[in-house]
Amino acid sequence: MQALNVQVKEAFRRALAAAFPSVDHAPIITVSKFGDFQCNSAMALFKQKSKEELGVQSPKEAGEKIAAQLKDESLFSNVQASPQGFVTVDISGAWLCKDLKEILKQKGHLQVPQAEKKLRVMVDFSSPNVAKEMHVGHLRSTIIGESICRILAFHGHEVQRINHIGDWGTQFGMLIEYLHSQFPDYKANMPDISDLNAFYKKAKAAFDADEDFKTRSREMVVKLQGGDEAALESWRLICDVSRKEFEKVYKRLDVSLEERGESYYNAVLPKVVQELTDKGMITVSDGAKCVFTKVSEVPLMAVKSDGGFGYDSTDLAAVRDRLVERRGDWLIYVTDLGQEEHFTKIFAAAEQAGWHLPPKTRLDHMGFGVVQGQDGKRFKTRSGEVVKLVDLLDEAKARALKELRRRKEEEKEEEKRESGDGCNASPCTGTTVADEEMDNAAEAIGYSAVKYFDLKQNRHTDYKFSYDRMLDPKGNTAVYMMYAYARICAIFRKADVDISTLDPEELKIEEPAERKLAVTLAQFPDVLATILDDLHIHR
Repeated sequence: MQALNVQVKEAFRRALAAAFPSVDHAPIITVSKFGDFQCNSAMALFKQKSKEELGVQSPKEAGEKIAAQLKDESLFSNVQASPQGFVTVDISGAWLCKDLKEILKQKGHLQVPQAEKKLRVMVDFSSPNVAKEMHVGHLRSTIIGESICRILAFHGHEVQRINHIGDWGTQFGMLIEYLHSQFPDYKANMPDISDLNAFYKKAKAAFDADEDFKTRSREMVVKLQGGDEAALESWRLICDVSRKEFEKVYKRLDVSLEERGESYYNAVLPKVVQELTDKGMITVSDGAKCVFTKVSEVPLMAVKSDGGFGYDSTDLAAVRDRLVERRGDWLIYVTDLGQEEHFTKIFAAAEQAGWHLPPKTRLDHMGFGVVQGQDGKRFKTRSGEVVKLVDLLDEAKARALKELRRRKEEEKEEEKRESGDGCNASPCTGTTVADEEMDNAAEAIGYSAVKYFDLKQNRHTDYKFSYDRMLDPKGNTAVYMMYAYARICAIFRKADVDISTLDPEELKIEEPAERKLAVTLAQFPDVLATILDDLHIHR
């Protein structure tokens, strides 16, 4: 499959060079209301150059001169120059047929132009916190991150999916101490702490209400960070419980990740700080070791005033590990826009330290907006709690199942009317089979609806979450596309046509709707290339 926009631009470049050989000008190409594409270069040239230099008296003549060079271009048909000098073209039916025939002859996945250079791309996304359930705030990072990974892999890059989970920090002293105090025999009789939010809230309540518990929790942090085996064993247990709960969500969303959490970098934190010190990047301020960058007056804190390490320390170690140790060519961080300034500083520090070497390496923060409720505020339950991602998926599936059952009842009523007074053996058998498959269908529809509704949004904007709009069988929704695909398959089935036996050579494009669809399909490689440039996947 060829990149249409690239070929259009190249054809206009040749025409401009032939029409005005003394002028070096990149063609200005847009989508046209009066054709498939439009070149606006004539007007721009006339503003930049004199009539004598161009050899024409008006933009109209300049446009006609460009159009004349395109008359024999096999890519185009219906080449026209407007009085204003705009040159409009249609893509020729012969070219579109040839392009589609090549697609139909392909076996397996659609073949698009691959990346000129295969890059090692590391995408950091999802990243939930241990001992807390995934909530609606993790929805966008997980869905957007997985999608950009698939696009990158489809384009021929080596992709690593990194789950930078929050599995370290002072909160673990509180959690471990609560586990030990409430369940002293937890090794022999492991308590059910799968409800991570409830476990965390109880530990936090004890921490806030009991000074003795608070003191023991802080002492437990010291033990944990000092490598105490009992503390580490309890920490691993809590992490394992969280990991199992995370995997349930990832399985439902068909997402795969390599866990590389905050604790992964613990051993190298002192070395990273020492390297930054040796490079003259550390400034001591109020007892803290800070890294000042050119992009912000607020520094990164490599070492806190109490001598401990925080998020800045870990993120500095992580970006170094990915660029230097793992030789990543391109790092993408998929988080909310609220962290944009933080990552701008991390990227600047990485460049200052010599880890990030643009344009050889590329760093991107793929920021996104907030998921809102209908009131325009952050999406929460009626009680004010953050919506659990599991509950959100359950509700989407339940609503899809309800709609499938409603449709099935309508089908039954239609069958009864057609057969007289009841259903015969064949429809009843079919209904039984459908009932067995309905749960799987509801999952496919419900989860796809949630994913697609998120992905179609401009990631920079906030959006209002709506089950009704997600599951609407009309409009730009996953449900509509699924039903449209099912209807298309039904047409082939009723016509007794096997798609695999169709001869691509018999393909003809005659109707305007067919032509419009063919042009849209031909632009797919160009859309992919644009996505990899600006990381906006809603196109």
